[in-house]
Amino acid sequence: MADFNFLSYTPAYPGPNDDVLEAQARVCTGPHQTRPLGVNPSDFPQPAPILEIVLKSITGDLPASDAASAAQMGAFFAAMTLRAYFPEATQWSPAEAAAFRKYHSALTEQLPPEIQYLMNPEQGYVPTNATEAVVVKALEKILRAKHLSYTETREMCEAILSDEVNPAFKGAALIGQRMNRETYQEVRGYLDAFFGPEAVQPIDVAGLTHFGQPYDGATRYFRPTLFVAAVRAALGEASLLHSVDAMPPKNGVTEETLLKALGANTHLSLPQTASLITDPSVGFGYISQREYCRAAYDLRELRVHIKKRPPWAATEKAQQFFSARESNYMVLGYYHIGYEKPLLQLAWERGCDAAVAIKGEEGTSHYALRLGKPSTSDRMAVNYSQGFRRVDDVREDFAMDIDPAVYGFAYARSPRPEVVSAEAFAELGVAALSGEKGHIYDRILLNTAMVDYLLGICPEPAEALARTRSVMDSGRALEHLRAYVRESHRV
Repeated sequence: MADFNFLSYTPAYPGPNDDVLEAQARVCTGPHQTRPLGVNPSDFPQPAPILEIVLKSITGDLPASDAASAAQMGAFFAAMTLRAYFPEATQWSPAEAAAFRKYHSALTEQLPPEIQYLMNPEQGYVPTNATEAVVVKALEKILRAKHLSYTETREMCEAILSDEVNPAFKGAALIGQRMNRETYQEVRGYLDAFFGPEAVQPIDVAGLTHFGQPYDGATRYFRPTLFVAAVRAALGEASLLHSVDAMPPKNGVTEETLLKALGANTHLSLPQTASLITDPSVGFGYISQREYCRAAYDLRELRVHIKKRPPWAATEKAQQFFSARESNYMVLGYYHIGYEKPLLQLAWERGCDAAVAIKGEEGTSHYALRLGKPSTSDRMAVNYSQGFRRVDDVREDFAMDIDPAVYGFAYARSPRPEVVSAEAFAELGVAALSGEKGHIYDRILLNTAMVDYLLGICPEPAEALARTRSVMDSGRALEHLRAYVRESHRV
């Protein structure tokens, strides 16, 4: 096996294998969340069959569609190695240890050097090129449960974005850092590898708000961000949205699919996007990851193969592309508790005048129309909002639940649309901006008003609601949305 070329193996076996993905779902997670394989004889999957699948994938005894991919193997074996540093309850089970003893000889003889290194880092590995050497050097720390500096993380991520790194190492590095729980310096490194602060360009608007939503889209609730941007534009508040057309494995409705359904051009460059934001008739913009970081966009399928979301799934929401003359703001959605603090710190360090992180529906910044149980000291409810305002360069923090009932929205539960699709959402959003009352109208109204209130743009919630309602009912917001669709083909 000494002359085995793992890079040539990868496209021959695209995978991924579903059983190995199921194993990854259990072992490629945190020190206290990992579920060892084979604790009970009836558990699925068992570790021995997983190793058999890996070996059959290597030897070509499985059809390409059923074979485990290189990235899968990288993530799985990195996780198995890293678990030696976990608490006893999440270390290897007796069944896992027995399976590795049983297949030790076959794994040693048949696995390519890349995977053998991930299984046993002490044996070392000679990288095939300088770019891969960056990732291997990072793995020397990651596989021992150690953290990277900002520079090490940024360089590693930039290397992963290239085509010169083995997919097994990409999967191993991303899963390993996720399992180690990223430090703040690592979070910064991931963010800046995609679009660094040195690339942020000033544009000629007084104020600008970046909205950061999860790129995987909506599959349950209406996605109002695009329509919020149109309303805010009618109020003289510029917004920038960013996302993708589709992000596996969720592949939900995104701002880009909504714009496409409305007939807009979704292939705009950063300069073209800036021109729409500064155009008074439009007043907001959208940029696709496909345009601002094509290499990251091209790695979307990797998210399927490593099973768990990579660290940049959280950090990409805090991306900043432009800066306004006077005031800069950021609105961030999140799901996993703990990410809100580094996201807000990123916004602070980028110089934002105010920012708010919202635990909204489906991990977005979107407020549900019913609060449910209020937040407690150890539980954040949907609609929990925390953020800061910069006052004389001093950070003033705030945190609160947003209860829609307080502002006149009386719902027994947060409604869901009957049809979840970009076309259906586009139709519903346009109807709401045309004055049609209902839960879609109320979502756009609540989300616009509360964001402007929390950012300090509007001093009182009642005033924020009143002015939002006025531009929705007058049709001015709809004019800005239609202007975006029209002008996106002219810039």
